[in-house]
Amino acid sequence: MIIDAKRYTSGRIAIANLSASIDSLELRRVEGAVPDDLLALSKLLMLRGDLFGRIADHDRAELVANEAISLSADTGTRCYARARLAGRFHRFEEANSLLDRALAAGYSTHEIDVERAGLLQATGEYCEALILREKLAKDDPGIHSLGSLASLLAETGQWTDAETFYEAALDADNGVSPIPCAQLLFEWGVSAMRRGDLDRAEAIFSELDTILPANVPGRGHRAEVALACGRLRAAAALITPLLDISDDPEYRATYAEILAAGGDAIKAASEADRAAADYERLLARRPEAYADHAAFFFIGIGNRPQLAFELAHANWKLRDTPRSRNLLEKARSAREDSLQRGAA
Repeated sequence: MIIDAKRYTSGRIAIANLSASIDSLELRRVEGAVPDDLLALSKLLMLRGDLFGRIADHDRAELVANEAISLSADTGTRCYARARLAGRFHRFEEANSLLDRALAAGYSTHEIDVERAGLLQATGEYCEALILREKLAKDDPGIHSLGSLASLLAETGQWTDAETFYEAALDADNGVSPIPCAQLLFEWGVSAMRRGDLDRAEAIFSELDTILPANVPGRGHRAEVALACGRLRAAAALITPLLDISDDPEYRATYAEILAAGGDAIKAASEADRAAADYERLLARRPEAYADHAAFFFIGIGNRPQLAFELAHANWKLRDTPRSRNLLEKARSAREDSLQRGAA
């Protein structure tokens, strides 16, 4: 798989364009923006938060969306916007209920189907999700619909079909911005990591780095691959710059793991303590959204197995999926090991 980077605008220009669009909409907000402008601003802030791993952007996106909701006179728009926020932060039951209300109020069936498919996939309702994903891909075979279908197939272990649809999604991309392609490559690389194909994951993340080097999650996961392969120097070089860009504790946690693997136990413990404090603050605000990542952290370098079990159990109750069950089993095992060591 080799992507012709020349087909896209440079990653630097794409990020500059994104920031310029956000600045323009922020100015309109100050001058008295209409709800549609505010919702557009919220969407772009979410996107920038995703690309840079900035929780602060996600927070502002939520604030702006709520402002738009309060100003909108349309019931369907209000319910749909609230549903997207709820789904984004893993309040899945609330999101589904709000989508039902948006549909009843006459909101776009297509937009609701897109959101519903994501909720079904997130909560392990794979058969229903597949029906919707296939319909959406057939009706509008673009990079987003085909890529979403590929991610579902990967999640259900249909690797060969998933690869086919990932490639089809790239071929269907007729835009000049590298951002949709970068998001697709990120999902593809993560799917390769989850099935244990680290060489494939490295190749995909390398392609992502070529077209959008500013993509923080891509570089963070590439660092995880390097760590898993024992390439500590490469892992540290990838992760260290991200600590000044992102406020997500996931990257500091990875840095702590790299330090520990390199034998620097004191500094690793210090970085792990900082990550733990950050996770605790996030969990106090949005427990559903961060339960899974925090559980992974506290199973491992965070070394609080009881808390990890509680978080993994809460995550499993939100979404009964193979990944959530696997996380719960790992947390249960870590807790049992800890109890046995304490009794010895």
